Amino acid sequence: MNTHTKTLGLALGLFIILACGTPVATPDVGDMVTQTLQALTAVPTESQTEPAVAATESQQLTPDGTPVETAEVSFFNPNGVANDATSLMNSNVEYPYINPSFGDMPRHATVTLNLYALNGTVYQPQIMIFRAAEYSQYSELMASTVNTLQSLQYVDGQPLPEELNADFSAQIHAVNFKNGHGIRYLTQVFQNFNPVNNKELFYYYQGLTDDGQYFVQATLPINTAYLPADDNPNTPLPADGIPFNMDDFPGYLDAVKQKLNSTETFNFNPYLDALDEMIASMQVRGF
Repeated sequence: MNTHTKTLGLALGLFIILACGTPVATPDVGDMVTQTLQALTAVPTESQTEPAVAATESQQLTPDGTPVETAEVSFFNPNGVANDATSLMNSNVEYPYINPSFGDMPRHATVTLNLYALNGTVYQPQIMIFRAAEYSQYSELMASTVNTLQSLQYVDGQPLPEELNADFSAQIHAVNFKNGHGIRYLTQVFQNFNPVNNKELFYYYQGLTDDGQYFVQATLPINTAYLPADDNPNTPLPADGIPFNMDDFPGYLDAVKQKLNSTETFNFNPYLDALDEMIASMQVRGF
């Protein structure tokens, strides 16, 4: 079994466990962040791009959005989220893995949302679909994630299941899709003692089809008005923002988490309800 990585790691000493073939005691944070961005924004090198069908003669635009069809999945794209989507098969290293030298991930479908509501963010707006058995074999972490989702019975208000490995999470909510179930939350991966910000905050979904055959994850950037534009501590803080406090970083994160949790869903961009609606509408066909 490959060495597994702990994701979204944030402790008082602020370290990230690098997913690689051999564990390291003191990983270099700067190198890992660079590798993270390379892995998440890399241009696919395998397989051909397959445009998704949107608003054709038999699939017309509705007042509230556009149906999207790919060979692997169908879903409803609410107005204000994206224009359309593009599907491809690839073996790219995807989040939460941050070191491409760990090896190609199992072949999977990646659906990228085009002309997304936000640009200039770290994460690509994507939905990824893996065969669950192959995903589990990639590492112990992935096996633990799939096992947790198989027996998931999350109730709003509970902490995020420990096996899903997020030290910073807000707006945790179970979301079922047409032939599966899962959980979403807002999160950020930290390079250093930096503010929670609109460049790096994203909606993260992890789910499993009811037959246990396919694992689904989504990374969807999301903003809200009171967060700073980027991770620079000197960036002006918008009205009602939480002042950054490096001296009490855990206390700062807790304050931001509480504010995110109390924010109405329509005060996010895209609307949090719209992203939930899109995920809930998914029908995973597989490949």
